[in-house]
Amino acid sequence: MNKSVDKPQIDYRSSSKSPFKLLMDRMLRAPGQLTEIIICAVLSNFLILLGPKLIGQAIDLLVADQGTITGQFISLTLILIVVFVFASALNWLLGLLTSRISAKIIEDLRADIYNHIEKLPLSYFDSVKYGSISSRISTDIDQVNDGLISGLPQLFSGVVSLIGSLYFMFSISWQVTLLIIFLTPIIMLVSRTISRNSYNMYSLEAEQRGMLNGLAEETIAGQTLVRTLQADRQFIEQYRKLNQELYRYGQKAQFYSSLTNPSTRLINATSYILCGALASYLAIKGELTVGQVGSLLFYANQFSKPINEITDIITQLQAALASAGKIFAILKIEPVPSEPADMPDLKVDQGAIKFDQVYFSYDKNKPLIENLNATIPGCSKIAIVGPTGAGKTTLVNLLMRFYNLDSGSILIDGQDIAQVTRQSVRRNFGMVLQDVWLFKGTIIENLSFANPQATRAEIEAVCKNIEADQFIRRLEHGYETIIGEHNVLSHGQQQLLTVARVMLQNPPMLILDEATSDIDTMTEIRVQKAFHNLMQGRTSFVIAHRLSTILDADLILVMQDGNIIEQGNFRSLMQTDSFFKSLYESQF
Repeated sequence: MNKSVDKPQIDYRSSSKSPFKLLMDRMLRAPGQLTEIIICAVLSNFLILLGPKLIGQAIDLLVADQGTITGQFISLTLILIVVFVFASALNWLLGLLTSRISAKIIEDLRADIYNHIEKLPLSYFDSVKYGSISSRISTDIDQVNDGLISGLPQLFSGVVSLIGSLYFMFSISWQVTLLIIFLTPIIMLVSRTISRNSYNMYSLEAEQRGMLNGLAEETIAGQTLVRTLQADRQFIEQYRKLNQELYRYGQKAQFYSSLTNPSTRLINATSYILCGALASYLAIKGELTVGQVGSLLFYANQFSKPINEITDIITQLQAALASAGKIFAILKIEPVPSEPADMPDLKVDQGAIKFDQVYFSYDKNKPLIENLNATIPGCSKIAIVGPTGAGKTTLVNLLMRFYNLDSGSILIDGQDIAQVTRQSVRRNFGMVLQDVWLFKGTIIENLSFANPQATRAEIEAVCKNIEADQFIRRLEHGYETIIGEHNVLSHGQQQLLTVARVMLQNPPMLILDEATSDIDTMTEIRVQKAFHNLMQGRTSFVIAHRLSTILDADLILVMQDGNIIEQGNFRSLMQTDSFFKSLYESQF
């Protein structure tokens, strides 16, 4: 069997194909396996459909021999056993092959969407909720997986079974076959109507369940605030209403779902009786044998079965295609352009930085930074201050090339950061953000993440330097304690670990975004001393809300509405009636 899967690249951004065609393109990347699936579906169903015809012949033998079991009857019985054994084996192989190709498609799709998300610009993440993205990777992928693995084998088998049943029935009696064809639209209409209503109610139930779970998670996570504001009755009433709606949708979904089996059984039984009556009438007239009547009844039953299955499969495939559409919608988003292979890396010497006529805005209709100019001496401590929304973090994001400038340039040691690789720019900065990010793993793994070559002794030395070693050793497993999920650390302790991590990175330039905001005053003094030592000989940017922490800054940039409105050191800014002076005096 062909187990290899070629992986030609698919350009989703320029493709106007539907989700179904895009999934089929992925299946066609393994043409050998797809051919094997089709062959197995055709052969297994042909053998299954051959069975009733052989059974009819066996019945006719018994009738002709007046119930005497002859050698010919035994031979026919053995052939029947062999046919059904091979049909079962091929059916098992069909499921195995379909599962294999479906699993490969899902594996590649997971890899493609995750790799693509890693290449998307940060502006995309600013416009969507993280829960929506994670839902694409998990829930929607699983929905596509269920649709492919469960639906494809039944779809292939159902189509082949329908065509094969019609062929064998026509070979026995065209009259009975026409009756079956006449009854088919009624069977399909009833099954389709019930399954569609059932699917709609299940979708509403799932949506309502998500709302109910979301409310429960919010109230449980914010239980302290809920009780403080005495809002428990309000949330209980809101939960009760959502729960009632969920019950209503659930009951309707179960009602429609429970109609499927008895309705289809009633229609199938009716068609079975009508076919039996017509076949018996033809047998009485001598146009059919008893065995042929039995075969026709088998085929009538076999014909209606895949119709019901395909109706259910179509609903399942529709859900899978809807999820696939959401996945391909992300894959169609333009990623960050790849850089030329010969683009040079940033070489940092002194870390002198120049903002030259910089223009930038998140929304082109709402200008933010306009004609920003600033010169930052190398190896200096730069404080960026200003009210909320002034553009402090935006300035740092531009410096790190998280966003591209609308116009202008940013130079580091005379090198335009737009003309060097992004990775080399970011590699030369160490960042400690206000928002803590630690992944699930041991403390030692989290600390060495930015510098895998760091030794255990170097890690412990840095932790001792910022007074983190003591609380780490008090943990049950010390530096081997797993964090990141069901965290055993306070927010301040987590922030200390991020400080230690960037100190281990030992970069030539630093960015500290209110890095000590969640640390107690005594610890903050120690950390500030550690930062002071770390900043020596490095260009350092400090985004500060507490102005007492930046009194020793070499240069203070005061921002408002995306522009630098004042700059100077603490002494010079305090000597004039400046905006910085009003900010400082408002805090003290």
